[in-house]
Amino acid sequence: MTDDTSPKCIIFDCDGTLVDSEHVTNQIIAEMAGELGITMTGDEATATFGGKTLDSVLYKMRELSGKEIPDDWLPRLIKKVSESWKTELNPVNGVRELLENLNIPICVASNGEPMHVNQSLEMTGLRGFFDGNIFCASDVGVPKPAPDLFLYAAKKMGFKPEQCIVIEDSISGVMAANRAKIKVYGLVKMCSAEELENAGAIPFTNMRNLPALLGI
Repeated sequence: MTDDTSPKCIIFDCDGTLVDSEHVTNQIIAEMAGELGITMTGDEATATFGGKTLDSVLYKMRELSGKEIPDDWLPRLIKKVSESWKTELNPVNGVRELLENLNIPICVASNGEPMHVNQSLEMTGLRGFFDGNIFCASDVGVPKPAPDLFLYAAKKMGFKPEQCIVIEDSISGVMAANRAKIKVYGLVKMCSAEELENAGAIPFTNMRNLPALLGI
């Protein structure tokens, strides 16, 4: 990559990309699915809900159980996730080193609830890297795979979509970036390299490899 084509801004997803939270969250979702008569492993929950919103989780649970979900189910889920994060949450391997060495503008664009996104970044010591540039689906009213959040993030950061790149780990996030016409790199973790490539991402396996990949 030459300087002219190097990205001017990096837009990071949060859960599973910056913060290793997907497995913690989805294990709890799987356990609480049992209350609704749904048998599900943590891996199955990750495959079903990775990169999705809490509204999507509720919708799917309603669909799978064939009944309405009790009013207290979601608040209890959120509380359990928050409690687990206090002891089990870590940055994704190589992320801190990457962020410490980047010298171009960066931001976060997540389908997560703003409180959870900020909490997870704070707990893992990553929040300070983003200088308040943390954007969530609730800012635009529609989650990924719609392109709106990434377009909003690029605009707020002061760049055109083609000047940005997106770092993602979920298919819905990759689809959103493609629809926004932003080049996207997919971390091989929750999805296979083949799945990410088929969705339109350039797969990579380690955050430490990103600077060389991006030419920065």
